[in-house]
Amino acid sequence: MEYKSGIMVSEISFSSLPLILKNAILDFFIIDYEHGPFDYTDMSKLIMNARLAGIKCIVRLPNNERKDIIKLLDMGADGLLLPMTSFAKDIEKVVNYAKYPPLGKRGISTMRAHTLYNPPETTKYIKQANEDTMIFAQIETIDGVNNIDEILGVNGVTGVFVGPNDLSADYGCLGDNNAKEILNSIEKVAASAKNHNKLSGIITGNSNYLKLARKCKMELYSIGSELNLLQNGAKEIVKKVNEL
Repeated sequence: MEYKSGIMVSEISFSSLPLILKNAILDFFIIDYEHGPFDYTDMSKLIMNARLAGIKCIVRLPNNERKDIIKLLDMGADGLLLPMTSFAKDIEKVVNYAKYPPLGKRGISTMRAHTLYNPPETTKYIKQANEDTMIFAQIETIDGVNNIDEILGVNGVTGVFVGPNDLSADYGCLGDNNAKEILNSIEKVAASAKNHNKLSGIITGNSNYLKLARKCKMELYSIGSELNLLQNGAKEIVKKVNEL
């Protein structure tokens, strides 16, 4: 079993951040385009530098509309994450816009960052791009948990991430760091992913949920954000000064 470690990039658009994360031996990062203040220029720099540094970059979408999906993939994003995926039809739209024919209807423009401005023969590239482009559903609603088999059954979906924060809000157990509803959901999602031979992961800093995810053999772990790292680092400086 190969486990992958990652982090959420919430607000900081420092273009060399992907190289720093790569040097820290992280496997991937998720740009939070759902909540974050990033514009296309911010993201294009982060995505390109991720490609050059050799670290996977996934973008969490604000919705499942065509405009952002097309642009982010042409910038070179390795994958997309759809928040609040509750039904198979939600993620089907992402697959349709993200995959080239015959799997979807992604527009073809190859002299772009996603080919490093050196496009290969088109038909070969399209086949490889369809294989390489990752599409993840974020499971953070009760409906998403209940419909997990249908969501993972969508052709072109790579896997799922559990989002315990919003899922806790939907279940009405927010603030409970060991909620049985969330524990049961993690187990159900992980089991479904195994049955469909697809990836599963979790986005949380909650150690109880992380331990269960590991026990369930989830492969992908996004823990905290660059803001947490910055804050924790600043606190460590204060702690060291006070210990002098």
